Amino acid sequence: YNQAIMDKYFALPGAKVKSMDEIKSFATLKAVVEDMTAKKDRLGIEGVFASTSFAPGEDWRWQTHLANVPIYWEFADEADPVTAVVNAKTIEFSAGGLMKNLFDLYINNSITPAGMLGSRTVNDSMAEFALGRVAMVQNGNWGAGQILGADGCVVEADDIKFLPLYVGADGEEAKGICVGTENYLCINSQVSAEKQKLGEDFLYWLYSSETGKRYVTEELGFIAPFSTFGADDLPDDPLAKEVSAWMNKPGISSIPWTFQGMPSQEWKNNFGAALLRYAQGRITWDDVTKTVVDGWAAEKNL
Repeated sequence: YNQAIMDKYFALPGAKVKSMDEIKSFATLKAVVEDMTAKKDRLGIEGVFASTSFAPGEDWRWQTHLANVPIYWEFADEADPVTAVVNAKTIEFSAGGLMKNLFDLYINNSITPAGMLGSRTVNDSMAEFALGRVAMVQNGNWGAGQILGADGCVVEADDIKFLPLYVGADGEEAKGICVGTENYLCINSQVSAEKQKLGEDFLYWLYSSETGKRYVTEELGFIAPFSTFGADDLPDDPLAKEVSAWMNKPGISSIPWTFQGMPSQEWKNNFGAALLRYAQGRITWDDVTKTVVDGWAAEKNL
């Protein structure tokens, strides 16, 4: 979210809250967002949320990243939710209604009418935020570079902040942002033992030497999870600092990336297509749920 726009809202008579610290649940977020929509002309914005982009290949923010939240909550009582999802041959999508809560909030309070979402890209969304046309956008910590590097950016770096994906789950006030990755560092087992050892040596150097660590944080912009990195070894961008801040908030735990257990890209593609049809009013949420549940079982069975 853009702190400057939120501060402008907090100063309005009748604002639902007076600071972001008061937004700790979906119910409060919904009240604030809908009030901001009603007052968007006074706030100088065209919508609260940036476009829910659904151009071909651009729906990963919804069928993977947003979907991570209800899938996590379905398996939240497991000792290791990530492993539980990886091993799940079927899902009930029992927390799908929670995803619907936030997804509906996006499309009903967006800069872009639902019927036009199929043509909007992530770049469109990030530009809308960068130009101050909207107050919020869903994206990861890499988004800071997209915002600050956009032509005509009017957003100050210190005003780019993170808010968790609140959906209405019991206990969500104790949850922070989603933290993790679906990517891995790999060494090719088909090359010689000597080359494998060189690969290992390089990775050890990269993540343990002062020079290597400087490349990781300053050139690559990575937040490294290794013990060789201290609290100050962070990229110099606002959302990297936000990740660290949320991970260290007392009484708050991060939501892990359970999407590692999603069965296939085909499942994601079908899910995304169903979400777009739902946004356009062509199918019901029950239809979306059927796509998710049936597709999961079919793809896992392969």
